Amino acid sequence: MTRNVLCVDTAERVTDVVSTLEDDDQLAPISVTSVESAIETIVQEPIVCVVTAYDLSDGTGLDIIDALKSESPQTPSILFTDVSPGEIDTTGFDEVIVEYLNRDLPDADDRLGFVVNDVIEHSAQVGFLAPEDEDDRLETLAEYDVEELPVEESFDRLTDLIADHLDVAVSFIGLIEKDEENFLACTGADWDSLTREDTICTHSMLQEDVMVVEDIDADSRFSENQQLKNLGIVSYAGANMTAPNGQVIGQVCALDHEPREFSAHERDTLQQYAETAMEILELRQAVDSGGEVAQ
Repeated sequence: MTRNVLCVDTAERVTDVVSTLEDDDQLAPISVTSVESAIETIVQEPIVCVVTAYDLSDGTGLDIIDALKSESPQTPSILFTDVSPGEIDTTGFDEVIVEYLNRDLPDADDRLGFVVNDVIEHSAQVGFLAPEDEDDRLETLAEYDVEELPVEESFDRLTDLIADHLDVAVSFIGLIEKDEENFLACTGADWDSLTREDTICTHSMLQEDVMVVEDIDADSRFSENQQLKNLGIVSYAGANMTAPNGQVIGQVCALDHEPREFSAHERDTLQQYAETAMEILELRQAVDSGGEVAQ
């Protein structure tokens, strides 16, 4: 399978970058010459790596990489430039992770192909998106001593209902920890956890409304996520489990093995199930900590 690599440089230089990568049969370079067109391509095409110059007509390569962080945080990026690191203005880009390769090096072209393939194979380079108040969110999650709460049977019944009601192959309830999502209940599959880099929920939790991906192959954020493909995930809907203080601690999700739409009514239903899951956690927590509730 060919892998689309977005190459961004001036009109005079981008052809050289594309020619270098075309020598690799597995790479399919796409050339653009501006920040604007690069961002449009990232949104529209499944990109597995971005190779960009620093100086561009309407901005810098860091503008592209910053946009990539929001749109597709797992996609690695390489700053391929003759501008030295000391001359690169990183103001406002302190959370951006990028490989740097000096194109003035004698073997820069040969090294570029190697670096591109290497960062693609280790595509967790950019990590994952997290809310600005991630520390507060994790503190809220820690307040729910889930391992000590008797929620397993209730959540098993809930995911059974979701799978049946929405007619999906898999439904699950997951809590989003610091580095992974742990599944408290899962109908239709035997899953325990997924890393934050791999799970769609790390994106869904940042949305106020139910997030739907009708076909991951058509979505540049997930089309190259091999773990999702290994699990047979093709379509996805995820609703937030929101604690009383407004922090999202988990997701209630419905998945299928083929592309599908989720109607407005189905999205509302999934959100109601997420609210029910949160209410169960709240009730169990109150019973466990209060002691005065009749058993």
